[in-house]
Amino acid sequence: MAGGSSPAIVDNLLTRIADSAIWYVLGVGIGVYLFARGFGLLRQKRLILDIPRSTIRGAALGLIEVSGKVVGPYTLIAPLSEEECFYYRSVARLSGDSPRGSSGKNLAEEMLCTPLFLDDGTGRLLVDLRGAEMQLIPLLHDESSQSPIPNYMRGFLGRHGVSTDYPVTLEEYCIRPEDTLFALGTLQENSGEEIAESSPGTSGHENARFLSEAAADLQRRAALAFELPGMETARLNPPASTNPRRSTKSGEFDLHPRVVLMKGRTVDPYFISWRSQRDVVQELAGKTILYIWGGPILTLACVWVLVSRFFGQ
Repeated sequence: MAGGSSPAIVDNLLTRIADSAIWYVLGVGIGVYLFARGFGLLRQKRLILDIPRSTIRGAALGLIEVSGKVVGPYTLIAPLSEEECFYYRSVARLSGDSPRGSSGKNLAEEMLCTPLFLDDGTGRLLVDLRGAEMQLIPLLHDESSQSPIPNYMRGFLGRHGVSTDYPVTLEEYCIRPEDTLFALGTLQENSGEEIAESSPGTSGHENARFLSEAAADLQRRAALAFELPGMETARLNPPASTNPRRSTKSGEFDLHPRVVLMKGRTVDPYFISWRSQRDVVQELAGKTILYIWGGPILTLACVWVLVSRFFGQ
């Protein structure tokens, strides 16, 4: 009898949890949040439409919108995708089927950047990525459950002390030479901050604007250490004729220009996107409608259920 009653007890418990008023109270809170978030997105959309598009040569100090090809004096090698890039962000998260729980929890994150310029044909603009909302598509999305684990995965996870005993999801976002980016940010006078001279993984570069060429060269050596023998020497300083995606002369770029595109005031938007202004605005318009209308509908529906439950009898 005891064994037969266990499923009934479990079903009764699950029914009570499903019928619990706390879910409807939570729904009210989510609806209010979505409503407020919708107006925030509406403000952002109007701000983008109100700020005139500018060429780099004609840009004035303050909030601006620009777009152009990405160029720079020297590159990094992304540790997972092994792509030449000016910026990468690599993340390791617990997979959904991990027995350790906390699915989606970040286990390791690595982000580095070298000097990055936007070139729209009228001029070049140095971009400080700190504080930017990065709207990039992942260049790599992979699982560590495959066997044997590739060297690039093993190297990245080992460098951050992450065990390979459990499935881990790896993602990597990159900004590569010749990528086209749309940017909305604040054009400010250059503060004259120094470029980090330290090697990646040591103190001194985490809050710096960029890695120096020497530090970037050390990063390349470390990344190439996991490739086939002979690849390191061949890719440390590849000739321009065989690798047009790598700049040949650092002197062609002014690393201490008069103005820089960067994060302005706390309330000012700053984002970098691989999409065009039109695509960004269309996405914001869709989210605005969904949140401003969906939030109140969710709130009213949950309030109606709560009122009916407690005062309907």
